[in-house]
Amino acid sequence: MISVQEFWVILGLTAIIALLLGAGVGYLLLPKREQNEESETKPKAKAKDQDKIKERIRKMYQLITDLTVTLNYSRVLEKSLDAAILALRISDLPTDRLISAVLLFSEDEMAIPDLVVAYGRGLPRPDMTQRLLGVEGLLEKVIESGDPHMTQELSADPELKQFIAFRACTSGYCIPLRAGLDTFGVLLFAHPEKNYFTIDAQEIINTVGHQAQIAMQNAHLFQELTTERDQIIKVQKEAQRRLARALHDGPTQSVAAIPMQISRARHLLSRGDVDAVGEALFQTEELARRTSKQIRHMLFTLRPLVLDSEGLVAALQSMAKRTQDTFNQNVLVETDIKLVEELDMNTQTVIFTIAEEAVNNARKHAEAEHIWVKVKRLQSDLAFLEIEDDGKGFLVDDIMGNYDDRGSLGMLNMRERAELVQGVFHIKSIPGEGTQIQVVLPLTPDAVDRLRLI
Repeated sequence: MISVQEFWVILGLTAIIALLLGAGVGYLLLPKREQNEESETKPKAKAKDQDKIKERIRKMYQLITDLTVTLNYSRVLEKSLDAAILALRISDLPTDRLISAVLLFSEDEMAIPDLVVAYGRGLPRPDMTQRLLGVEGLLEKVIESGDPHMTQELSADPELKQFIAFRACTSGYCIPLRAGLDTFGVLLFAHPEKNYFTIDAQEIINTVGHQAQIAMQNAHLFQELTTERDQIIKVQKEAQRRLARALHDGPTQSVAAIPMQISRARHLLSRGDVDAVGEALFQTEELARRTSKQIRHMLFTLRPLVLDSEGLVAALQSMAKRTQDTFNQNVLVETDIKLVEELDMNTQTVIFTIAEEAVNNARKHAEAEHIWVKVKRLQSDLAFLEIEDDGKGFLVDDIMGNYDDRGSLGMLNMRERAELVQGVFHIKSIPGEGTQIQVVLPLTPDAVDRLRLI
């Protein structure tokens, strides 16, 4: 079985082989002059040219392979500049005076995000700190259209003329960096010669830029998988810690008390106090039954078999009944059965886990008379989970602000579980007015995209 990284490497190499071994690749890498003269050369010269073409293809193949197998997002961006420069050099284009840069939209919360220099080749230090809006000149054309553009008046560009390095440049070529329909930055190249960016040069840069975008998408996906893996490990560790605390605070102490109760009964029996012995044994029996209920409840919350066999509705109802029987806590469940039937098992499991965690927190801390668990449809493609109680409430900022000093990470666990299925987690609580925990879950890819904007 191949790993995720090996899968993307094989997929990337397959695409590269198809691209580079196509009928027009060798022809593309040759300058136009060589293409026109090829038919007039002698057989020996032809063979030499063919060897040269094969060597160029081999170097380009190695170059783009190195770019594609890189799974570090930042390294992909940096290598894309080096790959383009090397590709131009392989094609006999001079690169000693070529200047290049990766410009990315900043993550600052601004009405119009600006472009910052992420990486550069040939840029002086002051240019590395430039910030541009990308609303004029060459940058505007590329960002608005989503297509590459060239200029032969770079030094007069309303925005790019701010760069010291570009003031001595005449020609410039810029291609967008895109993820789906969104442009997140540009690759920019500049040269003093007016006609440097020929059709051949543009096609070479476009080819490398296209492969760079594929590599960045792979790196981004790999990063997402790594993040999800880390979240899952974190959730598992917290579940283990929570189980250890629950065992220590509940069944462990109860089990430890049972031998003491039996010892007391034996002592009373030796004194001949039959009535006291009977009362001691009755108390021991009740303690054993209560302990057994607690253990069964803990096993149920760890992985309820009814969730796998009968689904979410039955699991929530079973959880409510067990909470009532074990802790005398009222839990009222309301579910949209038709909606639940649309949910995959992974989403149902996440909903149950969040609901169980929230109910457990409310039972322990809210001093609530009632806890409501509701699963309903918010919109046609959005599911809605809400856990509400009529307890004493709390100040959310105070609780979330000192989570690093707390032994439990319940709130963060619920948020991370919601994020595992692309959901949005929200909590609302007012002292004296109870608590509401709400989770919005997408049912379609379009709904996932809309929730990302929240």
